[in-house]
Amino acid sequence: MRKTLLMSVLLSGMLFGQQEYIQPDRMKNMADMETALATIQKGFLFDNINVVKNGVDDLKRTVKYTESFIKEGVSDKGINNLMYAKKQAASITSMADEISSTFAKGDRYSAANNYLLILSKCLSCHQTVRSW
Repeated sequence: MRKTLLMSVLLSGMLFGQQEYIQPDRMKNMADMETALATIQKGFLFDNINVVKNGVDDLKRTVKYTESFIKEGVSDKGINNLMYAKKQAASITSMADEISSTFAKGDRYSAANNYLLILSKCLSCHQTVRSW
């Protein structure tokens, strides 16, 4: 009996362990994006491409789940929340790649400008979707 119970627990653990990130918690996702942005900034301050790349990778991994907890529909401002969030997430991913490539080329100012653009995308999404 114990072997059967143990096997079922192990099997279910393996099945759920293979799923990467089905329903992310909104607060954890936002905290992970904030941490990724802080990592990128730390890489700028220490002039360390590896830290910047780690932050970019973390940001790209977490930003793709941004729209998963946004309700479909039109906001009070007449904007489709889900489509807007997807568009912002795609822009952030593109700018994150740009940060990595420009920083690697030694163009620190362009990388920093793209970082600021990402922050403005985050803020505009919060203002539009979350009505801040």
